[in-house]
Amino acid sequence: MSKVLPELSEIARNNASLILRHINASNQSKVAEQVGVDASTLSRLKNDKKTSGLTEIEFIGALLTSVGLKVVDANDVYCSQEVAEATRVYLAHAFTSPEYMRILFK
Repeated sequence: MSKVLPELSEIARNNASLILRHINASNQSKVAEQVGVDASTLSRLKNDKKTSGLTEIEFIGALLTSVGLKVVDANDVYCSQEVAEATRVYLAHAFTSPEYMRILFK
């Protein structure tokens, strides 16, 4: 991914890597059929470098990164940074509360 800006490279590589891992772990013929292409087209998307030096999958990973998106596993649960921080604060207060600890370890 040499043509991708350095600040995008790591996330872009992670995006492309996750896409490729899931394609490779799947039945590629079935994946190709589901998206309406033949298996050779899917193979070209994965392997053929374009003039940018990126495969189409790498380009998609970089594109998603550049617009502020990332690829995650469909089974992952997402929460915003605000919700994560609120949860952290809540748990920090809960675990320092003698009443909470008494209830928890009853």
